[in-house]
Amino acid sequence: MQLITPEYINNNLDLFKYLQKIGILPDDSNVRDKNIGESNYSKSIIQPWSVWQDWKLNPWDADIVKRIYRTKVLQGKTESEARIEDYEKIIHICQERIRQLKNN
Repeated sequence: MQLITPEYINNNLDLFKYLQKIGILPDDSNVRDKNIGESNYSKSIIQPWSVWQDWKLNPWDADIVKRIYRTKVLQGKTESEARIEDYEKIIHICQERIRQLKNN
């Protein structure tokens, strides 16, 4: 397995461009330096968008990844209550996706 070092990335233009495309390496836009709303994705190097692109996820799977990843504080709810709500949403999304697959 190749060890990925800064030198390796600098010498591999295709890899550099791909990592920049999916947002792992910064570009001039600064879009991923902030977030809108109460989520905290911008604090991490790898954001859900990068995973969605790299794994070529459909919207249903992407939504599940987003809900697993985020740690969102909801007004009037404890951290545990907010996480439970996310897991309940994940279950609901899974049930809908299963329904779709069975009827396809």
